[in-house]
Amino acid sequence: MMQNTKAFLLSYIKYGDTSLILRCYTEEYGFKSFILKNYFFKKYRKKYFLFILNEIEIIFYPKKNDSLELVKEINPSYFFKEIHTDLIKSSILTFIGEILNQILSNEHVKDLSLYQFIKTHLIALDNRKNNFADFHLYFLINLSKYLGFYPLNTNSKLPYFNLDDGIFSLKGKSINQENNSHLWNILLEYDFNDEKNCFNSTQRSQMLEEILTYYKMHLTNFKKPTSLDILKLIFE
Repeated sequence: MMQNTKAFLLSYIKYGDTSLILRCYTEEYGFKSFILKNYFFKKYRKKYFLFILNEIEIIFYPKKNDSLELVKEINPSYFFKEIHTDLIKSSILTFIGEILNQILSNEHVKDLSLYQFIKTHLIALDNRKNNFADFHLYFLINLSKYLGFYPLNTNSKLPYFNLDDGIFSLKGKSINQENNSHLWNILLEYDFNDEKNCFNSTQRSQMLEEILTYYKMHLTNFKKPTSLDILKLIFE
């Protein structure tokens, strides 16, 4: 019996001569991998659906044994206006997509709140005309709520934010920059709906490094995205 679900496309790789393996975070089942056959045939007309973090609807045959879920049909679910065509937004999207592809691969159960978090924030980025340079920082720190290591926002007047423990403290460690608590306070109080940026270029670069270090310290085998250098270049 066929099943269907909405899903965000996290990544895809070529399989054989004509097929793709799709790695997706689905609304109904959490993380799933699918095989899409005949993608490279000339008559296949739905290639434009397959952008990273595009929301698609997949109709598929449930897998048998250890085989991949076989896609019967794939269609767009939500139509983004410019998130995949605007250079800066698409670079942010690539960066976020690479991180989600890493950390969601073990999330094999339904989590509707996490799915809606991703969708709501991508729509907000798509709709924003300007002042979205801090979106990736805002997204990652709020994503940590669903991953179980959102910072403990108490004692926020102390001079250091301790990346190891996720708390504000009197003393920093070697990985902490001096008086970094000021920037962490700004980010934790930041609301993307205010339609303004909260950091300058230097601060943004520092916070990006600190957040990625924070993720690495709290997630096993977390690696910095390969798209990081491109993102840094865009925001210099």
